[in-house]
Amino acid sequence: MYSNVPANHVTTEKSSSSSYPQPMNTPKSKSFRRLTKAVVSAGAVSCLLLSLLSSVTSTDASAAAVEGQPFTGNASDRPVSAPAVSPVSSNTEQKLHYTAVEGGYYYTVALRSDGSVWSWGRNLLGELGISETIRYRHTFSPVRIPHLSDVTAISTSGGGYSAAVQADGSVWHWGAGRTPRAVPGITNAAGVTAGSSTSLVLLRDGTVQSWHNPTDKLPGTSSHEAEREPVLHPIRGLNHVVQTALAGMDGYALKKDGSVWTWKEADKTNAGPSKPKQIKGLTRISYITDQSGDLLVLDAKGKVWRVDSKGKRTPYHHELTVKKMDASSNYVLLVTAKGEVYSYGNTVTGKQGKIKQLSDITDVSAGYYHSLARSSNGTVWGWGGDKYQEAGAPATSSGGMVYTPVQAKLGTDLIVNGKLLPSMYPAVETSAALQLPIKVIATALGAQFQVHTTEGQQSHYTLTYNDRIITVRPNESQYTVSSRNQNKLKEAQVITLSEPIGNYSGAVTAPYEMFRGLGLNVTWDRSRAALNMDDTKQAASAH
Repeated sequence: MYSNVPANHVTTEKSSSSSYPQPMNTPKSKSFRRLTKAVVSAGAVSCLLLSLLSSVTSTDASAAAVEGQPFTGNASDRPVSAPAVSPVSSNTEQKLHYTAVEGGYYYTVALRSDGSVWSWGRNLLGELGISETIRYRHTFSPVRIPHLSDVTAISTSGGGYSAAVQADGSVWHWGAGRTPRAVPGITNAAGVTAGSSTSLVLLRDGTVQSWHNPTDKLPGTSSHEAEREPVLHPIRGLNHVVQTALAGMDGYALKKDGSVWTWKEADKTNAGPSKPKQIKGLTRISYITDQSGDLLVLDAKGKVWRVDSKGKRTPYHHELTVKKMDASSNYVLLVTAKGEVYSYGNTVTGKQGKIKQLSDITDVSAGYYHSLARSSNGTVWGWGGDKYQEAGAPATSSGGMVYTPVQAKLGTDLIVNGKLLPSMYPAVETSAALQLPIKVIATALGAQFQVHTTEGQQSHYTLTYNDRIITVRPNESQYTVSSRNQNKLKEAQVITLSEPIGNYSGAVTAPYEMFRGLGLNVTWDRSRAALNMDDTKQAASAH
């Protein structure tokens, strides 16, 4: 996972003023045709409905990441199969949890209850939105997407382009070689739908606008089209909308009266969409999605219907009473009124019917190769293809598969000297500890991290801060603390770690307690998903 360097060479990496690299283009992502849905929080829905009612009388790991390179920390970090979800405890509302989750092409995006957005899976094509230059093969540990806060809704095209709504009504988009930035001209959004070529914003007044997605930013090139700001086009004559969806260039809208409308998006950037038309025969509809070109609708009685291109309606698994659903081009996920999950079609595991290990589920997302479910207590479960750890944990079966749902981690915030650390590399929660990316922490502290090599192999690392020096070797579970000031520390101290030094997605990692050897105050609050690190001397001088 490390780059080879000449024998006996010492690579010195002095901290920079910013933990973000300079912008650079990234490769074009592979998109696939699936319907994308608007994910709207309960608060946004309430705001939208009230508005509608009033209107009548929403590193650089780079190529150094080796194919298939595992996490070299504790071997016991493989996930435990998911049991049936237990009832929600009385204090669940006080704990951080996920409020929405979206699966894409080898990646996952999730919204946390504090308004932050997290992602995991593949980051070779800018899918995770964490950097315009950093690329690595996989991560099951969630990484926080920068620049986003107070988010109320998320959506992904599945092909790497994603969008989010903030509480102030603004819309932000990222991926396809970009970190998040605002979509100009939107100040009253309730929901958003990111599509493969166009995207939709559902406004709080029940109207809808669309824009053409920006061109992917390619590595090492400069493109005027890629830098062009999106141009908004109103869907004229469409109002009282409570949900939007996209299937290729076909737009869909569900109105508050239960009717469904459709239109065609233009294939040219400056052209507007066609006039919406109501789909006849659909009444009292509560939710819409699409699978292989056919529209799937959920009626007020909890029954799903498949509607083909000619408008013919046929029952779809009417033996089930459904409360939520999602689909990709290959398969369908259904959540019953009892909170059970069923999967049909060309499913991610090849099996049809009930996912026996899941219960008390409120929402699902059909990624291309993996599936996701969110329980009522905000826990996210993943299963299916896991080649890039997009299910939320290392694969449990050969061939990069997860057949029994595994629980995804809750991303951990890194707070250094009182400031949230924007890191392209995640903190990795294991069974024994929390592994931290050493270089990223060193940069935030203003420390010096060195990689020492002998005969082209990494022999040891040193981390220097103030007068203290930590020396540690790859894969060892102990470190040595020495001092440049012999009056303070007369001899080196050898300290045991909870688990060995690791290597994850191109970053050298260490158990969090190692940083205490630098004289820092380091605390990890697992329940609050936060690690705090501060220099007690600096804190004292500040007061």
